[in-house]
Amino acid sequence: MCGFAGIFNPQGLVEEDRGTLAGMSQSIRFRGPDENSLVAEGEIAFAFRRLSIIDLSGGSQPKTSSDGRVTGVFNGEIYNYRDLKETLTDESFETASELEIMLKLYRKEGEGFIRKLRGMFAIAFFDREDKTLFLGRDPFGIKPLYYRVTAQGITFASEAKAFLFDPSYDTFQTTDELVQHYFTYQYMPAKEFSGGLSILPAGHYLVFDGKTGEVRVQQYFDPLFKPNREKTYEEKKALLRETLTESVRYHMISDVPVGTFLSSGIDSAIVTALSSKINPGIKAFTVAFGVKDYSEIDDASAITRHLDVEHIKVVRDVEDFKAAFENVVWSLDFPVADPSTVAIYLVCQEAARHLKVVLSGEGADELFGGYKIYDESRFSSKIYGLPKPLRSVLAWLASVLPDHVKGKNLLYRGTTPLEQRYVGNAFVFSEKEKEKFLYTFDPAVRFHQPEKEIYAHAKENGLSPMHQMQYVDMRSWIRGDILVKGDRLSMHHSLEVRVPFLDKEVFKVAQTLCEDEKLRNGTTKFILRDAFRDLVDEATFMRPKLGYPVPVRAWLKNELYPWAKEILENMTCTQYINREAALQMLEDHKEGRADHYRRLWTILVFVTWYRLYVSDAKETARRVLAGEL
Repeated sequence: MCGFAGIFNPQGLVEEDRGTLAGMSQSIRFRGPDENSLVAEGEIAFAFRRLSIIDLSGGSQPKTSSDGRVTGVFNGEIYNYRDLKETLTDESFETASELEIMLKLYRKEGEGFIRKLRGMFAIAFFDREDKTLFLGRDPFGIKPLYYRVTAQGITFASEAKAFLFDPSYDTFQTTDELVQHYFTYQYMPAKEFSGGLSILPAGHYLVFDGKTGEVRVQQYFDPLFKPNREKTYEEKKALLRETLTESVRYHMISDVPVGTFLSSGIDSAIVTALSSKINPGIKAFTVAFGVKDYSEIDDASAITRHLDVEHIKVVRDVEDFKAAFENVVWSLDFPVADPSTVAIYLVCQEAARHLKVVLSGEGADELFGGYKIYDESRFSSKIYGLPKPLRSVLAWLASVLPDHVKGKNLLYRGTTPLEQRYVGNAFVFSEKEKEKFLYTFDPAVRFHQPEKEIYAHAKENGLSPMHQMQYVDMRSWIRGDILVKGDRLSMHHSLEVRVPFLDKEVFKVAQTLCEDEKLRNGTTKFILRDAFRDLVDEATFMRPKLGYPVPVRAWLKNELYPWAKEILENMTCTQYINREAALQMLEDHKEGRADHYRRLWTILVFVTWYRLYVSDAKETARRVLAGEL
């Protein structure tokens, strides 16, 4: 729910600050169509956009503590707010809002109050007496929070696009290094972007001291996996079922109706099944594009036959896909080249016509071992344990075998240290491939550098290769790709997406699981499937993950070919991309000489993002103010 922006200038606000904040607020208007406020006083200004979900009549923001000392705003949901309220027995309350409870906790306990929150959130609290600004973000990074520190103070906002309206910010011109990493990861793996723009990391809070200008960033949550066998498999399975059921119940707390997203997989099936028990007849949304082998509707429909739900099938075509593309790229703030983004955008668009809140199954793969590559790590680590001379021979063999030879990738993985080959679920372009089309390619910039610190921390804590991979995904992939898609694309339609798997109590169970409890008999997420197998049919229980399949591979050969060619021919980022090389890639894909669809999609997203946020940023800002974006 909601979105906010703000400016804290310890020397006092200037006249231009109100105009800046109004533009920033307009850029995120879709995050909160129900209420719009802008409050400026002394050295602090808040702009707030509200999507009313909890306490419809009394939840307006900003809100000031009863003693007048602290004013704050927040975006998200605190699912245990009623439990927290019960601990404040000596307090009186004017509203039923989560923010009032948080302000009282903050006044009572200080910064540490954030550890008590169960939910998804971004928070901004200004303390008039101490002249400090507190910014906080939820443990997993479900809700975003960007900030920029200057000599004048600090500016902050729910989305990066708001900074297009900060006159002191010189567009989104990014670094060559980040661009190079983008073409590996399919997103930009960074805490800081150009011009000092930063994103507050998940599980962290920030305190800006207006008296000294000091910025202190503090981590309060670390998603480390700590497997143990203190409990039996059956005890863990029972605890998982109990905890996830409770999480879904908490995530359905709302003063407006709640629905679910339903794909063909086990994660969304579990969430939908549990939701339908709490609210029979709940609306469940499935998206498809009417292309054979790229539709989950039949499988999703089979799931609904066992559940009490109203199944809404969202079928779109290639024209809908093209019409949505620019808005998708604009919504995401920074380029995210996951092909599922357009499908998510379109299903959110339809869901928003019915509801304000939906539940999603995101996060289960990272917590419970849902990717096949996790299982492969257990075999490749055995190869890596062989004597070094034998490993060297196998590494040479892997380098000379043709790409199509079975076993080549296993040999490569087994003879290469994990931290030098695994960066998450996407690995779009190899170094050799980037060198062919990226003018700014620098061989000294290694693709695995952004995760060096993550691997070091994982090893310090004794994580196995598989748990290192999961930890990397929790610290990078889920934050840079999965949750960005879920938040930005839903909020663009004023729809709130909640993720019951990414709950700190569910994580407490997941982090204790051993490898063989997550991966067994070639089955991923085994304990999760086993814990809820009575809620779904056997086909759903065993079905592998598809993840919003989109027929981009097929369309780029036919229906999308002219569209893609036009985008590449008119690119404005020619200091980065070799236009001829990109066009040749498209031709080779069209003619069937190579399968380049993921690489092409990554380039198309970057080219469009660069136009919107860099080369044509002023025109983009005009379109935003005119309501065209």
